[in-house]
Amino acid sequence: MTKTIQEINYQYYMDTDLSEFSGEWVAICEDKIIAHGKNIKIVVGQANLVSGGKKYLLARAPSEETMIF
Repeated sequence: MTKTIQEINYQYYMDTDLSEFSGEWVAICEDKIIAHGKNIKIVVGQANLVSGGKKYLLARAPSEETMIF
């Protein structure tokens, strides 16, 4: 079964050490971070330019205080 781009992006988010982006918004497309920053509007704008129309995942990188179960 082939994974969708959404599944690939989500799996990358779950498997990758995002500590250098702690508390920032990250845009992930096809196993890479295509934009990041504290301002979501700027990150979305950059991601839209870089993604070439492909779907990307926009998520907040966990901070040290974040607990994930």
